[in-house]
Amino acid sequence: KRRQCYNWGGGQRLDPQTNSDDACTYHVGVPVFHNVLKGWSCCKRRTTDFSDFLSIIDCTKGRHNSEKPPEPVKPKVKTTEKKELSELKPKFEKHIIQAPKPVEPMTNLELKIYLPP
Repeated sequence: KRRQCYNWGGGQRLDPQTNSDDACTYHVGVPVFHNVLKGWSCCKRRTTDFSDFLSIIDCTKGRHNSEKPPEPVKPKVKTTEKKELSELKPKFEKHIIQAPKPVEPMTNLELKIYLPP
């Protein structure tokens, strides 16, 4: 009976009777997605295209792995209590200085120059 191979990038069906030391080519690392670049942690090549990422040649030969890896631990999502609108307003609101309105006439400022003795 053929089983699923769980090596990264392999995704092949394996026959336990013919599973040799070079039966599977796969990546020993994990997929890396950083900004727009995609690649494998075990390989230097990075690409921006997902199809190119899928076609990166596997870097390791070894036996097929029929053991399913454990599911990754998902972080618990914390819910917060609903806050009143007054609690959500910024605390520094009373210190905001308003700019003059465009319809106000311009005034000349007194110019003071400090000259050291």
